[in-house]
Amino acid sequence: MPNTLITRVLVALGGAAVAFFIILGVMAVLPRAVQDTVPPGVLGGAVVVLGVAAARRFTRRPR
Repeated sequence: MPNTLITRVLVALGGAAVAFFIILGVMAVLPRAVQDTVPPGVLGGAVVVLGVAAARRFTRRPR
């Protein structure tokens, strides 16, 4: 598959979506008291960090 801009964008979006669902799953299994104490910004920040990490992993050029 050619390493074009659209491919990179789609991989980044896919990585962000996967990270979002992983974080939601982790939040769902936490006790209710812990869920209430975690600020909403932490969820968004974790999704962004995991999405960027996944996108960087899949878009690296071979050496």
